[in-house]
Amino acid sequence: MPGLIEILVGIVLSLSLGIFLKRIRILNETIGRRLLFVSLNILLPLIVFRSFATVKISLGECFLPLIGLITNLLLLAVAYLVSGRLNMNSSKRGVFLLACSTLNIGIIGLPFISLFFNTGGVATASLLDIGNSIYVFSIAFLVASQFNPLRVRKSLKSNIKSLLIQPYIISILAGLSANLSGLELPEQVGELISFVSLLNAAIILVSTGVFIKLPSGNLIREVLSSAFVKIAVGSLIGFAFASLLQLPQEKLGVVVIVSSLPPAFMTLVHASTENLDLEFASILLGSMLAVGIPTIIFYGLMFSFKGFY
Repeated sequence: MPGLIEILVGIVLSLSLGIFLKRIRILNETIGRRLLFVSLNILLPLIVFRSFATVKISLGECFLPLIGLITNLLLLAVAYLVSGRLNMNSSKRGVFLLACSTLNIGIIGLPFISLFFNTGGVATASLLDIGNSIYVFSIAFLVASQFNPLRVRKSLKSNIKSLLIQPYIISILAGLSANLSGLELPEQVGELISFVSLLNAAIILVSTGVFIKLPSGNLIREVLSSAFVKIAVGSLIGFAFASLLQLPQEKLGVVVIVSSLPPAFMTLVHASTENLDLEFASILLGSMLAVGIPTIIFYGLMFSFKGFY
């Protein structure tokens, strides 16, 4: 796993590159959408397949993926209630729900969790990420499609059919099948997917830079509301689950950090695919990264201090 400093520098440089290339007119929003299409339909399915094909779950920890998924759903419910008071159009509201309910465990969460809680914390977060991944790659798609301003109303059966033919959903099913059948992937496949994962992260971050703008005065309320749902409500949800299950301090810290992580970069991909407000998506992503990373560090220091809880 790359070091924490490398991760942070890579994020800043990739975002800055996207902003710079847009300013010198090498990239524009049309190219940004095409890059996101490549991410969604080619790179992400490869990453998702490997993740579900290789993940190992013991009976004693089988509840953690469920906690991850329930956390997403609770954040979605709270975000839905909050967004109803913000007077947003459908394309902005869909982005708000996605940004508040998805969790960026893989790229943002794991490096920090590894720093504060070592391999045990990474294992806990990875299991939580199974539920989060199911949400991000399936339910979040349905959420985004419901707020597509150009959508034609479809039946539930039609929506589910559209979901099931998405490349990353096929990858989840194929990966789980490979896992259950005991298929061992060659080491070269793991190395290839590691490269694809880095490439995909770079593409999404550069695309984010193409769309990103500083929030205008009339969006401050939306940005602050999203931060409230993500950090305050997310932290409370994580703490409630960990306390209810009487998890030890290390796992409690991991659950709280995961529950309050910044949005998954798939927020931008879903926004592009479903004609949602990409500019607003980029603003929320950038704002929550700026607020979320210091929060992660604070929680990491607090919960890694022995005897705190």
